[in-house]
Amino acid sequence: MLFSHICIGGGVTGIETLISSINNLIIKLKSNNIKKKIYKRTKILFGVIEKNPSNIPGGIAYGFEKSQYGYFNNPVRLSPINFTKWICNKKNKNLLVNYLNKHGGYTGSIWLKKNKKKLFSKNIKNLDELYLPRVLVNFWMEQRLCSLMNDVKEFNKKSSINIEIKFLKGELISIKKHEKNLYRLFFKNSSCQELGFRINKKKLKKINFFNKKMIKNKINTSSQSIGLGLAPPKQIATKKAQKNNFYIWDFYDEGSTGYLIKKITQLSKIKKKIKIYFIGYKAGLLESLPELYQYVLIKKLNVDLICSSKDLQSINSATFSKNKEIFKPKILKNNNLKKIDTAKQLYESISSELKESKKNNFNIYDAWTYILTKNIIFKFFKNFNEDEKKKYNDYFHSKIRNITRFTYPETIFAREMLIKNNILHAKKEIVKKIDYINKDLIVQSISDQATKKIYKCDIVVNVSGPLNVDSIKTESLVISSIKKLGAKIRSSGFIANENFEIQGLKNTYMPGTLARGFNPERKTIINAILKNSKKIGQIVGIRIFTQIKSLF
Repeated sequence: MLFSHICIGGGVTGIETLISSINNLIIKLKSNNIKKKIYKRTKILFGVIEKNPSNIPGGIAYGFEKSQYGYFNNPVRLSPINFTKWICNKKNKNLLVNYLNKHGGYTGSIWLKKNKKKLFSKNIKNLDELYLPRVLVNFWMEQRLCSLMNDVKEFNKKSSINIEIKFLKGELISIKKHEKNLYRLFFKNSSCQELGFRINKKKLKKINFFNKKMIKNKINTSSQSIGLGLAPPKQIATKKAQKNNFYIWDFYDEGSTGYLIKKITQLSKIKKKIKIYFIGYKAGLLESLPELYQYVLIKKLNVDLICSSKDLQSINSATFSKNKEIFKPKILKNNNLKKIDTAKQLYESISSELKESKKNNFNIYDAWTYILTKNIIFKFFKNFNEDEKKKYNDYFHSKIRNITRFTYPETIFAREMLIKNNILHAKKEIVKKIDYINKDLIVQSISDQATKKIYKCDIVVNVSGPLNVDSIKTESLVISSIKKLGAKIRSSGFIANENFEIQGLKNTYMPGTLARGFNPERKTIINAILKNSKKIGQIVGIRIFTQIKSLF
């Protein structure tokens, strides 16, 4: 089976690439007035590969199943423009309310009490500082995917061309180069499942998938885009521990907060006290805490939470100061800007600005909002020479990100309340090993004083963060396979050109977080991956059109 293009991963990256590719192809076909007889001899096959169909189209980050209690780390004013327009529609606001009432848990109820009035305000500006549930992106993308499929159906009727989209359920484990500049894809158990689908038009425009037929390992494609989301964390558990249902290795992939609460509920029926160990102190931990705090409080559960990291560095609360004055920069002002011509100077200037903001009774979020509004980082980046761009992408991007990461304020509030109530205990420790002995998960760690520590736990959650690409071995077979193909990498990710084509692999694209320099503008991740995927779609659509045209 030969595909013109395959999207590996059925989340936002894959579906946006699919939408953009097909839309651009249709536009080119229509505008070039190619004779009808050409179409009769042309079949164009697109594919989407996803091991868990429930991830389509939101993926792990925005899907209902994996992000039920997840909220954006950024407010509406930093969201994609088209998504913002979508949420401004009253029908979609009601969709959000219905979702939170049915599936939002305790945090959803609290959110509605605080924000429902602002949500339905006639003044659109009142939406700017709202932090929305991430699952809304899933609903938005699903409606757009349905529209695409309806458009393809209509186009096929009128033109006699056959544009076909196949959804394939399977765990991809390897990609190899094949004859005639093709790639061959290999799946776990040497097969994948083709999915059929129905579009439910009665309620929300929704796609319902069903198993159609099995396909053996004979999937070839002339181009592919990789949308696998974040890399997995390092695997430090023994094989015994890995098999234990209460060891959560990849927090987001396994169902994040909803999955964790199911495990706690399960244990609460047989245990009076539950001990949970979180490996990590940043985004993964924080995301789980608002719903977890309410759940423990309301259910009156005896839960002991331990979390650890090397330095207990966390993420800042996205909270403005109460300073009535307008924030004005002290470091990043016009006279000083002329002096910045290296990535190091940019980092030092931003760092100094954040420190100065606190001295002047502002929060660092005030300073960061100013930097974003003025698009300061990208203005410098685009004028850097190639050597400085490399330094920024390889080193200073992550350093700037570490000091300018902000999160939904409710997560910080929940953490502080859990600490205050002696439920959450933060430790400066590095976890070295996780084992399963005598019906207990055993966490072995070393403290910052080089003291060895051992904890008997009921649940262990790995939220230590994604591995660097060059460190990945068995944690992701697909990523390891791409590396073996000859893709060029640095620790910060795969090296891609301005079109997000991986260096060393023709017609293989990577628009997301696994690619080095995927977000030079330092926009929100959702903005970056949508923009990059759209660009790839334009390239793919035009390339396929050119191939069709060359036949005649």
